[in-house]
Amino acid sequence: MKKILITGRIDVLGKHSEKRDNIDLRFIKMIEEMKSVPIILPNFLSHTREFVKLIQPKAIVLSSGGDIYKKDERFKNEEFLIKFAISKKIPLIGICRGAQRINKFFGGKLKKLNNHVGTRHQIFGEIVKNKKIFVNSYHNYGIKKEILGNDLKILAYTKDNSIECFCHNSSKILGIMWHPERNLKLSFFDKKLIGKYL
Repeated sequence: MKKILITGRIDVLGKHSEKRDNIDLRFIKMIEEMKSVPIILPNFLSHTREFVKLIQPKAIVLSSGGDIYKKDERFKNEEFLIKFAISKKIPLIGICRGAQRINKFFGGKLKKLNNHVGTRHQIFGEIVKNKKIFVNSYHNYGIKKEILGNDLKILAYTKDNSIECFCHNSSKILGIMWHPERNLKLSFFDKKLIGKYL
């Protein structure tokens, strides 16, 4: 089975303000559904590069949740992972915040959106073709064509022209703004889309 490296968020919890790595456990289930083994990257490793080389992941997933502008340990790790994935030609997938992080890495920006939290909407674009595909949405900030990063290509968008999915023109990089992991079962559409990278 393929080893998939996945990032987690940093949360400060409890009365003692303990810093903890945190990940939605549904990501684990999603990666297992893709017949792969999830390996969570600790945020506070002193030798992240050596850890990643030891693991030899077949793909990397940047998970959701958190502020992409906060320059903490997660930010540094993800900066390294994006560069590592490109240089080693390893597939990279960003989910929601992970997609935003990839967009920022390539010089893109975010824009405040309306009606994109706790809802479902139809997506359009080349990966959808003539099918009616609806996805969930949990983000306040999104990406529009004019603020999409360099060398990124739009694959899907909503009726308000907010980008829901993109890929890189030459590297095996995918950004998804919805949450495939939050569905009770990974949809056939999501499985097929993610499967092209995992």
